[in-house]
Amino acid sequence: MIGNLPYPASGSRKVTAASVRPRHVLLALWWWDERLLRGIARHGAGQGWILDTRVRFAGRLPIRRKYDGVIVFSGRDTTLQRMARAIHCPIVNLDQHRPVPGACTVCCDDTAVGQAAGEHLLACGLERITFVQMRSRRSNSERARFAGLRRACLAAGIHAKAVAIKDLKLKLKKSLMPMGVMAGNDEAAVEAIGICLEAGLTVPDDVAVVGVDNFPTVCLHAPVQLSSIDLNLEQWGQRAAETLDAMMSGAYPPPSNQLIPNAGVIARASTDVAHRMDPRLAKAMRYIRDNFHRPMKISELVRKVGLSRQSLQNYFQQQLHSTMHQQLSLARVSHAMQLMRRGDESLARIAVASGFRDYQHFHRIFRKQTGMTPSRWREVPAEREHPPSHEQA
Repeated sequence: MIGNLPYPASGSRKVTAASVRPRHVLLALWWWDERLLRGIARHGAGQGWILDTRVRFAGRLPIRRKYDGVIVFSGRDTTLQRMARAIHCPIVNLDQHRPVPGACTVCCDDTAVGQAAGEHLLACGLERITFVQMRSRRSNSERARFAGLRRACLAAGIHAKAVAIKDLKLKLKKSLMPMGVMAGNDEAAVEAIGICLEAGLTVPDDVAVVGVDNFPTVCLHAPVQLSSIDLNLEQWGQRAAETLDAMMSGAYPPPSNQLIPNAGVIARASTDVAHRMDPRLAKAMRYIRDNFHRPMKISELVRKVGLSRQSLQNYFQQQLHSTMHQQLSLARVSHAMQLMRRGDESLARIAVASGFRDYQHFHRIFRKQTGMTPSRWREVPAEREHPPSHEQA
């Protein structure tokens, strides 16, 4: 057991009684999530850390003041941040919007989160997109996420707007449908769904909604199951722990923020708009979505839909402005991008898991759609802001 988190040791270094004194690490978090804790604990277990998580239950720092390292996420709790800063030891800060002097920041890339949501709503064929914020004044996190959403929309020639949640009902009355809505978090997204339903609108027929955080309890039990951005929390926690470990060993990392890529949109009913298409095209798209991960052929898709190859191709060209091959490749490349964001799985395995024959096939299609190799896309975080395009497939 590490502290009061029951995770088994998984690292390569064996900790014995003869080892050096175990390091005491304080988690001073305003926002707790089991996935984040798993990532921290996975690394800490292998290093023999003792994790102090009492802040979670006490709401304040424990009496003990001698720590080897601190991971802090103060959020709106200024007292928590001030008290954590008073502990003189290496600190990793998880909140890019509230810097801690002397700390290294490991954080979610909020701009990329907004961009991913925008790309998802645009892929749903929506031309009116709104960002919903919890208060009249946007938080720093909401501001960055809205900037990413707006960037994605502007690239498609669409001007996204922002509205406070309290004004959403009035916004819906004045707007044409259908509309896409991104909320800054899952709770705001569920509230937005409720407002839409109270206004007599349907989700996703009239309004498609996407949230952020991908909390299963929230998303799966919303009035309409919620699509949400997965923040890759386990990787975030593990990277924070690895960084703190390096700092405690005297190897200070670069001062700039370390941005953790998100794992993309986990699509659910709140953005499932395929039924708006012609029923035969919708059937084809759903078949692609459900089967792209295996070596599916276009002839199989044609037989499943029950049209001639040319007729079905015409539906794709007229309504999606692409071919069946392009949509199939787009689904596979998008899935491969999600897998690359989530971890360090080999590209050869990702290729097969995404439905490509082999790595060479994956490399050729990926480069054709994105203009770069898979390894280049994975290594350079800035390149990940560019989604695959069926126009190049």
